[in-house]
Amino acid sequence: MFAGQFGVLVGYLLPGFLGLLGLAPVSPVVSGWLQGVNLGDAGIGPPVYAVLSATMIGMIFSCIRWLIVDHVHAWTGVVAPAWNFRLLDGRLEALSYLVDNHYRYHQFYANTLIAVLWAYPIHRLLKTSPFLGVGTDLGALILCAVLFAGSRDALAKYYQRAGQLVGDVAEKECSGDVMTNGIGKHEADGGTAKPRPEQSKPAAKAAAPARPEDAKGKGGTQSK
Repeated sequence: MFAGQFGVLVGYLLPGFLGLLGLAPVSPVVSGWLQGVNLGDAGIGPPVYAVLSATMIGMIFSCIRWLIVDHVHAWTGVVAPAWNFRLLDGRLEALSYLVDNHYRYHQFYANTLIAVLWAYPIHRLLKTSPFLGVGTDLGALILCAVLFAGSRDALAKYYQRAGQLVGDVAEKECSGDVMTNGIGKHEADGGTAKPRPEQSKPAAKAAAPARPEDAKGKGGTQSK
């Protein structure tokens, strides 16, 4: 139970909260949620709205992360392997451990990267704080670089150690595709490798032996 809550918290809720901070300068309603304005009169509605909105924004950031960050990692060498999930029997707990200790951190780092790229420019352009300037711009760039490096390291370790746990499909043509939930298409297919085109072709039939009557037709009459 805690592992599932931890994944939602670090993967979606915390980055989504940064997304709400980005909306606060342009939305008085969101600003009221975050500042706790008149919560005594409004009941528990605003906190619930804030949590649900942060989770939704975090999941949207996660989709953007898959579209941009995960594909950049794949194009630069961190490729999703094609795991053989038929070997997963009895190892599900160990795989969940790897997800919680590697992939969830990749989600947090990369989703937070998207959240910073979303929230900081809004506050910078609207000048919501007198402390925002060239120095904070440099700090934001450094933070984004650190988050990108952290997400790359966590994702690479997740791929490597999960591959050691469940094994990779041998076919080179079966490299996994990057997907939003971190599972490649071959995992969904049970980890089976597709046969090569030349292996799937039926073997050519052996030529039938020549018959005596064929020889008569070609060479005329046979000598007796």
